[in-house]
Amino acid sequence: MSTRRSRKRRSLTASLLVSAMLAAGCSSAAMTAEPPVQAVGLAGDRADADVRFSQEMIPHHRQTIQLADLVTGRSENPYVNDLAAKIKKKEAADIDLMSGWLRSWEVEVPAEGDHSAHDMPGMLSATQIASLRKRSGAAFDKLWLSVLGKHLNSGVQMAQVAIALGRHRPTTLLAEKMVTEQRAQIAEIGEKLA
Repeated sequence: MSTRRSRKRRSLTASLLVSAMLAAGCSSAAMTAEPPVQAVGLAGDRADADVRFSQEMIPHHRQTIQLADLVTGRSENPYVNDLAAKIKKKEAADIDLMSGWLRSWEVEVPAEGDHSAHDMPGMLSATQIASLRKRSGAAFDKLWLSVLGKHLNSGVQMAQVAIALGRHRPTTLLAEKMVTEQRAQIAEIGEKLA
């Protein structure tokens, strides 16, 4: 009989504890020190810088993918081809992630064909894209790597703003990762161009 009461008390205590945590707005995700980058934030845990980062980085990433697509049929360089394939996969995953955040915040995701973002700093002009399309072989590789390095550098600058001003931890984690990875990529590109 006392075992039954003990179990009931423990069950009641556990229920009250869970209820108190929910009432206080706690969740198991909120108790973890570092949320995963894939976490989707709520409207209250983001700053304007977080929204701006995703809205500007999505078109920036799309242009990086456009650059990577130009490699097909123009380059036989294994490094350039491997880099283009890696870029397409990684940037597409980032776009999906940032689009999810924007939708969760009820903010418009930049449209695929929207060219208004081409006025942003670091975006390639139609003339630069056309110049790349006209080249092939070593001439293409050299120009492509040079243009890509500058484009990635503008992405690093955008990410640094999000790190400094953002409040949405998954966004700042993604921005930190971008800074680290793209700086390493820029250094590697510099070595290939030397």
